[in-house]
Amino acid sequence: MAWLRKVATTALPMLGAPLTAIATLLPEMEFWFPSERLRSDALDRLCSRHLLGDTPRPALPKRQLHGMLKGFADLVFEHGGRYWVLDYKSNCLGAGDAAYHRAALAAGMAQHRYDIQGALYMLALHRLLRSRLGAHYAPERHLGGAIFLFLRGIANPHTHGCYLIEPHAALLDGLDHLLDETVALEHDN
Repeated sequence: MAWLRKVATTALPMLGAPLTAIATLLPEMEFWFPSERLRSDALDRLCSRHLLGDTPRPALPKRQLHGMLKGFADLVFEHGGRYWVLDYKSNCLGAGDAAYHRAALAAGMAQHRYDIQGALYMLALHRLLRSRLGAHYAPERHLGGAIFLFLRGIANPHTHGCYLIEPHAALLDGLDHLLDETVALEHDN
């Protein structure tokens, strides 16, 4: 119970506030993306170009996806006028709080390809905000990013177990293009 209390009451670095201070939230936001002929290698290249810097990561198996991409973001919330996706991770990156430094978090993200997961979560939130806020939506002002909270690292004094994927316009535009391209192919047939 003490550990869970610490997770709920520790200020997350990118927010300057703990989870208990968040009033506007949507748990388990579900999303669906049509993905007819979505090439995994194109998705892999796009995410590798924009996320995690030079951190090595395994390549996605090369294939075309046919159907729908479905996902559930653990938590979507608003704080300070910006909207965020938060995903909880229970991965063990090493013994003790010191193991949850930025480079170790990036390596853990890369190893499991959470970069792709975060990119898709952000795209879902981006599209939701675009549809709800319409012409008033400005991603650089409204979209905070995707926070991956490695729960076991909450006591690390520098990261608190958090890794942030920032909402780069080129990434969001590239994801939109990849998914729109698959829908266009579907309608052409």
